Amino acid sequence: MFHFQSGFSSSVLLGFVGGEKTLAALEATYVNGRRRVPSAFNSPGSYLAATGFAELAKSRIWDGPHAGVSVDPTALTSENTSSNGPKFTAAFSGSALPTTGPIAKAVVDYSRKLPITLVEGRVTTSSSVTIVELPEAPENEVHPIARISAPVMLPVLASCAAAAACGVVGDWTTLAMIVLGMASNAFSSLALQAGDLTFTRPITTPGAPAGDGYLESKNEIIVLKGSEAAVSSVTRGRFTLRYRSESALRTFSICGSLLTLQCIVQLLIIPQGTYLGQFFFIATMIISWLYNSYVARQEAAAWEKLVLEDLLKTPTMKRYSLGTRTQAAVFLMQVLKPANVEEQLSLLIPNNTPVWKTWRRTVARGLQNSKMDFEGAGYDVAGSFNGEEKKLLATLLSDAQSAVDASAKFNGKF
Repeated sequence: MFHFQSGFSSSVLLGFVGGEKTLAALEATYVNGRRRVPSAFNSPGSYLAATGFAELAKSRIWDGPHAGVSVDPTALTSENTSSNGPKFTAAFSGSALPTTGPIAKAVVDYSRKLPITLVEGRVTTSSSVTIVELPEAPENEVHPIARISAPVMLPVLASCAAAAACGVVGDWTTLAMIVLGMASNAFSSLALQAGDLTFTRPITTPGAPAGDGYLESKNEIIVLKGSEAAVSSVTRGRFTLRYRSESALRTFSICGSLLTLQCIVQLLIIPQGTYLGQFFFIATMIISWLYNSYVARQEAAAWEKLVLEDLLKTPTMKRYSLGTRTQAAVFLMQVLKPANVEEQLSLLIPNNTPVWKTWRRTVARGLQNSKMDFEGAGYDVAGSFNGEEKKLLATLLSDAQSAVDASAKFNGKF
C-alpha cells in the first residue's frame, strides 16, 4: 500500500515541467557541442524529454552513399521541428525554393540584429534589405562543433551529494529516485554522444555562374551574393546527425521509454519519501534546471557562431531600411542587376492593375537602359489614366527614383 506524504509531494510534478530547457541543453551540449562528459544528474522535464527522443527516432533522413543512419538533429526539440527557413528566389533564373533550411534561417535571424542605414524617401510600411557578401563556400561536407561553456560537474555533484544525504538520513526511497534520474539522463546524453553532427551542401558544377538571389521573410529581404556553391550552402545546406547503424534508432526509443518510466516512477514513489529526502530531491531538480537554463541561453549564440563564423567564414553584411515596398524592390534590382527586371519586380510586387503594370514596365526599361531619371517619366506612358491613377503612378516612380539615388550613394558599399 502507498502512504503519501503531503508537504513536498508537489515535487513529483517536476517531471512535467522544464522539459524545453532540458531538451535545449541536451541538443546544445551533446549534438552541437559534442561534449563527452555525460549529464549524470537528476533533471526535471523527463516526460517532454521522452517525447523529444521519440521524435528523434522517427526523423530518419536517407543520405545516399553514407553508411549507417542519419536523423534530423532539430527534431530533438519540438520548437525547432517546424522552423523552416524563408523563401529563396534566384536573381537571374527567377526560380524559387519555397522553403530553405536552418542556415538561411540563422542568416535571417542575425540580419535583424544589424545596425540599419536609413534611406531617404516616402515612408509607409518600411522594408529592410540586407546585403550579404558570401566568401568562399565551405567544403561539401563539414563536421562543425559549437562552443558551449557550462559547469556540467556542478549538477552532477549536487545530485551525488543529495543521494548521499538521503542515505545518511535513511531515506532509501528518495535515494533510489535520484539515482534513477541520474542514470536515465546519463544514458540519454551518451546516446546523443555517439552521433556525428554533419553539414552537407549540394555539389556544384565547376565554372557555374554566381548564385545570387534573395531570401524573403515578411518585410525582410536578405540578398545573397556569391558563388553558386556559397549560396547553395545557405539555401540548401543541411545538418544531419549520423550514426553507424540502425541500433541508434532503438537506442533513442529506449531513451524515450526510460525517461517516461522515470517520470511515472518518481510520480508514484517520491511522495513516500521523508520530508528531508523530498527537500534533497527538489534541490537536485532546481540546480539541474538552473544549469539547463544557463546552457539553453547559450544555445542561440553558439549556433549563430557555428553557422556564421565556422561555416560561412564571417560574411560581410550591410542592412538598409527603405520606407516602402516599391523602394525596396527597386533597390534590390539595383543590387542584383538581373536581366529579367520586370519579371523579378512582378514577383516582389504582384499587383496587376494597369498602373502597377505600367510602373513595372517603365522601371524595368529605365534600369536596363541605364536611364535612371524617373521624374516625369509617367507622363509619357499614362495617357489613358485618370487623375488619381496618374497621381499614383507619379508617386510610385518617385519611390523608384529614391531607390535609384540611394543605390548610387551606397554603391561602393555593396
